[in-house]
Amino acid sequence: MARILQLTDLHVFASAGERLKGIPTRELLQQVVDHVLATEPAFDRVIITGDHTHDEQPESYAAVRDILSVWADQLLHVPGNHDERRLMQEGLSAVSRHANGSDRLTFCSDIDNWRLIGLDTHVPGEVAGHISDDQIAWLTNRLAESGASHVGLFFHHPPVDVGSVWMDAIGLANRETLQTVISADERIRLACCGHVHHEFTFDLGSARIFTTPSTGIQFDPQGTTPRFATAAPGYRVIELQPDGYQTHVVRLPTIPYAPVND
Repeated sequence: MARILQLTDLHVFASAGERLKGIPTRELLQQVVDHVLATEPAFDRVIITGDHTHDEQPESYAAVRDILSVWADQLLHVPGNHDERRLMQEGLSAVSRHANGSDRLTFCSDIDNWRLIGLDTHVPGEVAGHISDDQIAWLTNRLAESGASHVGLFFHHPPVDVGSVWMDAIGLANRETLQTVISADERIRLACCGHVHHEFTFDLGSARIFTTPSTGIQFDPQGTTPRFATAAPGYRVIELQPDGYQTHVVRLPTIPYAPVND
């Protein structure tokens, strides 16, 4: 059984003490990592599904690199809307051996009878995402060439509406094309995303779509404008099995900080 750790929406700043709506995101990322190391068995892959930083600065990526260096041999990354591709690739190259491409940062990694594929939904300067036709072609090729019996996808923006007015307004463009690919290949069993800082689950074809809480600030899906929830940071554990998988979210045992809603 292979074990996967998904971390998402780190939102680390260049300044160690800077807070996002009252939440010290760098401190909480370290708390999450410490909790994982103290309580979880070893992982075969650690996958970061975007928003490594909040301010897109070299110093922010250096901080992320240092905190995650304990998993240097296992790390896989894709960008989110708060990432900058060049700085992300340069800043994390020492700990991530799998990111590739100059225009897109993607990955393809095989483990047991699973193929793990990371997609890049980042649009420079935008909060919403986009899955481009060239990404769809790349994904289709990675699926066609693989003899794996199961496939897991990882990317930042979820490919479905989550039922939140304000979250869905910053969702994924061209999602219908990606939905078609997912629905057409019964080997695709799960797709794990971030972006919404909240846990949702949806079915699409043979796949189940999961979103995962942030390692820092948590979002409240209610209402029509962005709001922040008082909830503990978390992460997702995925256990890949020959005939399927098990997955669950783990949160820190206490709520270290409450966010500030303006």
